[in-house]
This record gives sequence, C-alpha cells and structure tokens, in this order.
Amino acid sequence: MTVTWPRGLRMRSAAAFAALALFLSLVLSVATYELARWYLLGQRESLAVKQALLHAQVVDGQLNGLVDPTDEEVLSLLLQTKSRSVLRVGSQWYSAVVDLDQSRVPQRLVDATQGGQAYQQRVRVNEQPYFVVAVPLQVVDSLYVEFVPSAEFERTLRTLALVLAGVASMTTVVGALSGWLLSRRVLRPLDSVAASATAIADGDLHRRLDVENDPDLQPVAEAFNSMAEALSARIAREQRFTADVSHELRTPLTAMSSAVALAQRSRTAERTEFAIDVLSDQVDHLRRLTLELLELARVDAGREANDRELVDVGALIRRQAQTLGAVDALEGTDLSPMMFEVNVVRLDRVMANLLENAARYGGGATAIRWCRHHDALRITVDDGGPGVPPGERQTIFERFHRGTAVAAPTDPKGTGLGLALVQEYVALEGGAVWVEDAPGGGARFVVEIPSRRP
Repeated sequence: MTVTWPRGLRMRSAAAFAALALFLSLVLSVATYELARWYLLGQRESLAVKQALLHAQVVDGQLNGLVDPTDEEVLSLLLQTKSRSVLRVGSQWYSAVVDLDQSRVPQRLVDATQGGQAYQQRVRVNEQPYFVVAVPLQVVDSLYVEFVPSAEFERTLRTLALVLAGVASMTTVVGALSGWLLSRRVLRPLDSVAASATAIADGDLHRRLDVENDPDLQPVAEAFNSMAEALSARIAREQRFTADVSHELRTPLTAMSSAVALAQRSRTAERTEFAIDVLSDQVDHLRRLTLELLELARVDAGREANDRELVDVGALIRRQAQTLGAVDALEGTDLSPMMFEVNVVRLDRVMANLLENAARYGGGATAIRWCRHHDALRITVDDGGPGVPPGERQTIFERFHRGTAVAAPTDPKGTGLGLALVQEYVALEGGAVWVEDAPGGGARFVVEIPSRRP
C-alpha cells in the first residue's frame, strides 16, 4: 500500500499541526483517563469496603445474640442487609441472592481472610462486574462476603473515554484548521517572493523583495535581492557583451566586404593585392577574436579544468618570454628554480596575454619578475608605455574595453579580450590581478595566486 503524503506547504503545515494536536490530545487523554480511573476506582473500592464492613458488623452482632441459630434465622439476618451477600457459618453457606452463592466466591479471597483481615477483589459474574469484599466475623469460623456491583463505575469510565476521544478528535480538527490558517499567515511572504520573481522574469530587473524589517525573513530577502542584483548585473553584462561582439564582428566583416568588392572591381594587380592583404588581416583578426570568445565561453560555462601541478614557474615564464620575444625583460631576474602548484595551461595563457598587451600598447615588456609573497605566487610585468590612468585601472579588465593607449600601426588590431581573459584565468586560480604604476614609468601588471596547500 502506497502512503501519499500531503502536498504543498500549507497542506503539510496543516498535517503537522493536526499530528501534533493529536499526539498531545492522546497523551493528555490517556493521562486524564488513567488518573480519573485510579481516583474513581479507589473511591469505589473504599465505599464498597465500608459498606461491606458495616453490613458485616450488623450480621456479626445479631449472630452473637443467637444461640444455635437455625437456617431460617441466618437467612433472615442476611436478607436484612438488603445486599448481594453470602454468609458462611461453620461449613454451611447461606446466600441472599440465588445467582450469587459460595461458588462465585474466589477461593483466593477466602484464603486471604484466614489472618483475620478483610480483603476485596474484582470479579465478573454472568458478564457483570462486581467488587467482592470478604470480612471474617467474630463468630467462630464465620465469613461474610458481599458482592457490590461496579457496572456504574465501568459505565462512567466508558463515558469518560468517549468524551476524551471526542475531545481528542475535536482538538485534532482544530489543530489542522489552526495549521491551515497560521500557515497562510506564515507563508504570505512567499506571495511577495513569487510576485517579485514573476516581475523579474517579465523584465522588471529593478524589482526587489521587501520584508518590512522581519528579522526571520531578512536573510531570505537579502539572499533573494542579492540573487536579483547578480542576475541583473549578469543580464546587463551579457547584453553589453552581445552588443560589443556585434560591433567587433561588424567592423572586420565590413572591411572584408569592402575588400571583396574592391577586388571584384579592380583591374590592377596593386589594388587586388591590397584587397587580399585587407582580407588576410581581417580573417586573422576574426580567427583570434573567435578563439578568445570560445575561451571566454568555456570559462563562463565552468568547463575549465582545475587541475594543478607542481612546476618550475620560472621555466614556464622564460619559455613564454622567448616565444614572444621578451627575453630582454628577464635581465636582472633571479632565474633560479621556484616550484609552485598551479594550473600550467592557465598560467601560460596569462603570461602570453600580458606580454602581448605590453608589446601592443606599452612598447614591450621592460621587466618580468616572480617571487613568493606571503605564501602566494606573485608575478609582475612592467612595460615602457604611458601607463594606465587611475580611472581605467578597473575597467581595463572588462571585455572589449580599450584604454586610451594606442597600439603601434604595424601591430595587428587587438580583440579587447586579452586582459579580460587574464582576469578570468587568475580568478579561476583563486587569485587577483591589478595594474599600478611601474617604478621607471609605464604600467605594472601584478598577478597574485594563493597556494592551495594547507
């Protein structure tokens, strides 16, 4: 059999309140029933014993006044008590009621009175409950036994049980209704969350959640608003990125279209060669732009590997400097091996982009240094350019941002993504990159990657 649990927060809240109310009601009902039963039973047993003792005293007194009583006299004494009783005189038993005779008296109760003490016991006779009280008399070898009906006592307990069950049922229903109503009040802020989320989905990116200074919901509101801010910033960034990509692609495509048209109309070899050179440059630009866009897409999609390995950082940087013709910038650098755990591919790309940026906008790298700084790897690349104004030192790492520095006319046009990729790669390493003034003039780009070893 499959158990279907309530669905929805309100239904689960109502079910939880109902279950709690039922549990508490059952506990209180059982406790109340047991206490009432214990008290009523004690009172009824005490009353039955007192009644039996009183009747036994009457019978005992009258038996003492008779000399050699006859059966008729004993039965008369027994009937005077107007009770359901049995009397034993010697070995002879006398019964005031036909269906309650000596056969109904428990032998254990008879044996218990041998010490001269009165005892009582609960029995059922013909499906009817009784308190049986046995009282030894002063007359030699005499015993008075009285059957006190307890049907009223059991009816009282049944009535009490029914009342408590009804109260428990009503409490459970009230608990469920209370849970339903209270959950509506408690879950009301979720309506605001849903409304705000719907508004944001419909394009209202400035919509935020207000919880009216509710300390319990403040963390939820702050998390929601933080998510909305991040989403808004991400959408704005994507929109700006899309616009920048469209602009960057339009420029080479326009130049290529013009070059193709020129080649088609040209009748001289010089103009055709010029058109082909333009096409070659723009195709190369598109290739580099496409590759860097693909790299950014991989970073944004989280598909970059996070593997690190222990390598000689100096050897890696020297190899990249030799490839890009920046060996002179290593003059005066300590070239002794320095082992550090990094992602080799990412660090290689970082150095390549920094050196290409220095070559294109800073007249080439003038100094490359690396060292350990507070258990982190710090790399600096200085160039001989005009430097980066303080107002551009944050925006220079944005995608498609180009500063005020002008590249050499002979250099290929930049894509505007090199420094953005540097920042993304360093961030994946858990580090930071920034730009400051170089001691000898120009710009100094600083990369700092923390160690992951404890």
